[in-house]
Amino acid sequence: MTKQLKYCAACLLLLGATACGDDSDAFYTTAYPVVRVEAEITVPTPDPDPEEPTDPEEPTDPEEPTDPTDPTDPASETKAGEGEPDPVIEQIKAEIVAAAPVKAGGGYTLSFTKYNGGQLRINTAAEAGEVKGVFFKDPGATDILFYCPEPAMEYTCTVATYKAEDGTSKAVLTVDLTGQYQALYPDAGITKAVRKEYTSANAK
Repeated sequence: MTKQLKYCAACLLLLGATACGDDSDAFYTTAYPVVRVEAEITVPTPDPDPEEPTDPEEPTDPEEPTDPTDPTDPASETKAGEGEPDPVIEQIKAEIVAAAPVKAGGGYTLSFTKYNGGQLRINTAAEAGEVKGVFFKDPGATDILFYCPEPAMEYTCTVATYKAEDGTSKAVLTVDLTGQYQALYPDAGITKAVRKEYTSANAK
């Protein structure tokens, strides 16, 4: 289904949702309560600094060989700043989480009125409160397209799984924001930027 056709179908479904006012005509309903929202940024790994060549003319004491794993050996010490978070990347992560339309404590309710979509209710857990829209999910697909006219929202989530603290498998919704943040931060070297919405819904 092309994007234009999806928008046309969205309008028809939305009109139906507005007329009905509820999801009583749904085949079934599923919910994704969001428990936390995180951002992941991927950047290229910097090349390691080349090791200083050993001077073949420099004499060595065979009785005291240098242990490459010796913590007293300056060559094996961690350089200052290695492993520390990049402030720009941390800023981008914070922006992604802050811009998430659904906060922890909110969630999605999907009522299938069609084989590949239906009515959508989003509890934003923010000032917007609950908003209504439509969603599309082809049978067997892992992607869900969410569309709301007011406030205007349209994005695709990929449904995957993660292991919760109790050891059970739960659903996590991942939104790819790579292109958006590469455009906003062209000098950050971003190769991937995603928002992850971890839910308490059992994985299917």
